[in-house]
Amino acid sequence: MVLKFKDNNNITAALDISSLGAIRFSSLEDHVLGFDEETRQSTGEITKKRAELVFGDKRKISSRVTFPPTAEIEEFKWRESVELMNPEFHLTYIAAQDGNREYYELDIYADGLKKVSEPKDSVNVTKSDVSVKKIK
Repeated sequence: MVLKFKDNNNITAALDISSLGAIRFSSLEDHVLGFDEETRQSTGEITKKRAELVFGDKRKISSRVTFPPTAEIEEFKWRESVELMNPEFHLTYIAAQDGNREYYELDIYADGLKKVSEPKDSVNVTKSDVSVKKIK
């Protein structure tokens, strides 16, 4: 699987998704509710779900990920290892204005989350861990 960036409505492959490192669930954010332009009222219908995820192994970066309203993301616990299902990455350039610096904003969209089973730590035995008896 590769990272996919949106570029003029054409999705192009960029990097391998493993370059993001480990992905862990951080928190569930408030859902985005629909809005009726005519009545200027909330419809109460969930249009998007959002969660905060932590990416990386050594240098960790926290980022918001947006999911469709049908995604089941409420079951995940804090710091649980997860995998993004069908992720899409949208890079937006924000031009410099009013003395502020230019920057890029990364929006991440995915169809859902999947639990990743943690590999069991392999047992590493060293000489200092084992007492060696000499037999005469």
